[in-house]
Amino acid sequence: MRKPLLALLFAALALPAVAADVLVPGQTRQARLESSDRPGDRGGRSHDYRLRLEQGQLVAIVVRSTDFDPVLMVFQPDGEPLAENDDHENASTNAAVVVTAPVSGDYTVRVNSLPIGGDTLGDYSVRAVVLDGH
Repeated sequence: MRKPLLALLFAALALPAVAADVLVPGQTRQARLESSDRPGDRGGRSHDYRLRLEQGQLVAIVVRSTDFDPVLMVFQPDGEPLAENDDHENASTNAAVVVTAPVSGDYTVRVNSLPIGGDTLGDYSVRAVVLDGH
């Protein structure tokens, strides 16, 4: 009985949390990771955002922070991972992805802080821009 219960628990933890905050394409969201926020996927803390995309839309998503090393993850509406990035430039710890939406729906954009050097909290910005598509 205990093994199926543990399997269900691990499966639930693997899925993205319900994203309460909406990320509107073209708008920059300013936020702050606090010690009371959801634990990150690889340590640190995280925030989730809901991003509505139509099938075929090409979107660029960028996370910037001078307080911590951000990791950006994007999940499809069914919870399957679509993209992930840690450092998109050699001289920067900022994260960015460019993806095409395979289906229409609400995608989860997750901002994680990478626990390197103890700096896992602080201010950041996240922005999504639709580059092409419907």
